[in-house]
Amino acid sequence: MLRTIFHMLLGLLLWAVFVWYWSIVMQRPISDETRRALLIVGITVGAITLFDVFWVFHNIRISRRNRRTTRRPQVRAPSHDFLGRSFIAQSDDSVRRARYVEVHVVEIGETDADRRSHKLFRVSDVIPRT
Repeated sequence: MLRTIFHMLLGLLLWAVFVWYWSIVMQRPISDETRRALLIVGITVGAITLFDVFWVFHNIRISRRNRRTTRRPQVRAPSHDFLGRSFIAQSDDSVRRARYVEVHVVEIGETDADRRSHKLFRVSDVIPRT
């Protein structure tokens, strides 16, 4: 509700500035170009203000209708990268909390046919100096 009030006050402030500047312009003799400019600027400012007010009320209506009643489901970390290599980590939680993560590609297997690439994550709270 505070945002709605803020947007409406902003629209009113825009109108106040508009009227003030045009009062300065209107002290000059009125010509057809002045009337045309007044009409164009007035329509533009009015359209922007109306659009802003409708957008705010549209978002309020959406938020009231679609309130979340539960927590968002946890996104599961992928088990493989796009090349099919599996991830080997100390634990998902430790990888998320770590200040420094090294990623190594290791190959495991006795023969060339059995050999598979995996990504090994090593986590640390200490960032190495280079």
